Amino acid sequence: MPLEYSKAKNQSFTCSINGIFLHSSYNPEAESKRFVENVKSDFIPENIILIEPALAYCNDFLKKKFPNAKLFAIRFIKNIEHSKTFEKEFFFENSFRLKSELFNYFGEDKLLNSLFISWPPSAKAFFESDRQVWVILKNLLNDARTILVTRQFFAKRWIKNQIKFFSNIHKTAVLDKTDIPVLICASGQSLESSIEKIKAYKDFLFIIACSSSVKCLLKNGITPDLCISTDGGFWAKKHLDCLLSEQKDIPVAISSEANIPSKLFLKNTIVPLMYCDNFDDWISRKLGINFNTAKRNGTISGTALELAFWLTNKKIFFCGLDLETNVGFAHVQPNELELQNSACDNRLKTKETRVFIQSCQDSQLELYRNWFVNNSPEFEGRFYRLSDNYKFRHSLGKIKDINWDNFESFAELKDTKKNSKQYFKYNKIQVPRKNRELVKNIFSSLFKNNDFIKNYFPADCIAIDRAADAAQKDFYRKKLQEKIEGLENSILLKQACNYDL
Repeated sequence: MPLEYSKAKNQSFTCSINGIFLHSSYNPEAESKRFVENVKSDFIPENIILIEPALAYCNDFLKKKFPNAKLFAIRFIKNIEHSKTFEKEFFFENSFRLKSELFNYFGEDKLLNSLFISWPPSAKAFFESDRQVWVILKNLLNDARTILVTRQFFAKRWIKNQIKFFSNIHKTAVLDKTDIPVLICASGQSLESSIEKIKAYKDFLFIIACSSSVKCLLKNGITPDLCISTDGGFWAKKHLDCLLSEQKDIPVAISSEANIPSKLFLKNTIVPLMYCDNFDDWISRKLGINFNTAKRNGTISGTALELAFWLTNKKIFFCGLDLETNVGFAHVQPNELELQNSACDNRLKTKETRVFIQSCQDSQLELYRNWFVNNSPEFEGRFYRLSDNYKFRHSLGKIKDINWDNFESFAELKDTKKNSKQYFKYNKIQVPRKNRELVKNIFSSLFKNNDFIKNYFPADCIAIDRAADAAQKDFYRKKLQEKIEGLENSILLKQACNYDL
C-alpha cells in the first residue's frame, strides 16, 4: 500500500500507511524532538543508523545531540517524498542482502561504533520487518565482534609474517596478462575426479593452485604455473612444504601477511600480492618491490578468482571448489594437514572421530559460499565451476557448473602450447641483510602511525573511540600503548637478531 501524505496542524508534512500515522498529525517536529531527547547512548557513536525514519524529522535533533555522527537509514519504503537526507540509505528486501550491504559498507570497526534506532511509529506499522532487521543487526554485530577479536588475536602473527616477508624476499616476479584460459584448483574432494582431465589439458591452461591443493597436484604429475597462499596461520605454511623438495622453481603468490616456510624465500620465486589496506603497498615501494594488487576476502579461493579475472580476459575454471562438508576427509588427498592431524590419532582421539567432527563444521563454508553467491552476477559468463560430473550439494548463484564433457566448447583453447615464463616479469631484490635494518626502521615508525595501530589493534581503538569521558579514554590509551611497546620490543628484537619469526 502506498504512503499517504497530508499536512499536520502546524502545516508540516506528515504521512501514514495502512491507516497508521508515521508522524504526529499535530506537530511532527515536536514529536521528533521529544524522541531524540530520550535517546540514550553509553558511548559516542561514529554513525547513527535509523530504521525506517519516514520523513526523518528527528535528523536535525540528532545532529545537535551527536554533532560528529553521520546519519544513515534502513528503509522499508522506497521513494519517500519530503524526507530529510542521509549519508546513505539501505533498502530492506531480504535478510542476506541487507546484512551483506551493511557489512560491506561499514566493516566491523564502524558497525561496532554505530548506534541503531527504530523510529517507533514505523516499528508499529512494519512490525515484522522491524523485528527481522533487529535479528539481522544482532547477528551482524556478533559477527563483527568475532572478526574484530580474530583480527586482534592474530595481529601479532600478521605483523611477524610481514617483517619476515619484507626481510627475506629477494627473488621476485610480477604477473603479466595471459592470453589463455585459467584453471584454479582448490582442495575439495571433487578435485580428485578431475585429475586425469587436468593432466590432459595442462599444457593449454594457466594453472593456479591454492596452497591446500599443491601436494595433490604434484603427486599426480601436475606442476602448477602458480601457487597462491594468503593464510597467516601457523599451519598454513605446511601446505607449501612439498615445494621445498621440488627441483623446479614454482612461483608462489603470497600476501605479506601469509605464513610460508622460510626456506621458500631462498628457493622459489615469490609473486608479492598486496592488499593495499595495511601499509603493505607503501612498504613495498619503500623497498623497491614490484607487486600485484589483490583483493581481500574471507577465502583464498575468492582472492585467487579475483586475481584470475585481472590475469586473463578468457574463461576461468575452478576445480575442487566444493565449499561443502564431506563424510570423510575435508580435503582431497594427499593433504598436508591430514598428515599432521593423523599423527595425533590414538585410541581416545580416533581418526574416525576427527573426520566426523570435520564433516559437521559447515558454518565457515557457508560464509565462503555466500561470498561467491553474492558476487556471482559479476562472474557470470566468464567463470565456471568444473568437475567430472560431481554432484555439488550447493549452487553458487549465477555461476554455472559444467563437466569436462563440454569443457572444450567453453575453453577457447589455443592450438599452441603455453610458455609459462612469458607470463611473469622477473626481478631480483637485494633485501636480505642489506635491507633488514631498513625494514626494522620502517616498522618502528609504523608502530607510531595511528592508521597502522587502528588496523592491528582495532578492539583497543574502538574502546577509545567509544569512551564517554576523558578519564576512560586515557585509561584505554595507556593500555593500548603498553601493548604496542611490548609487541614492538619482542618482534623487532627477534628481527634484529635474525630469528625465524
